[in-house]
Amino acid sequence: MKVRIKILSGSVKQETREVPEDFTYENLLGSLNINPEIVLVFRNGNPVPLDENVTPDDVEILRIVSGG
Repeated sequence: MKVRIKILSGSVKQETREVPEDFTYENLLGSLNINPEIVLVFRNGNPVPLDENVTPDDVEILRIVSGG
């Protein structure tokens, strides 16, 4: 299945990627070499759990910035 991905991390990067039907969002992050502990994943504007299977909807990956 094809998934359109937008990565928001200082700049905006977009790509379309072919993934297996049973791919989770955690698998998707791993395939993109993104640490799941520093991002939030959104599908159609709503946050999704990383253990949920990827759907063909648009995905946004937002890098979390924290500090003091």
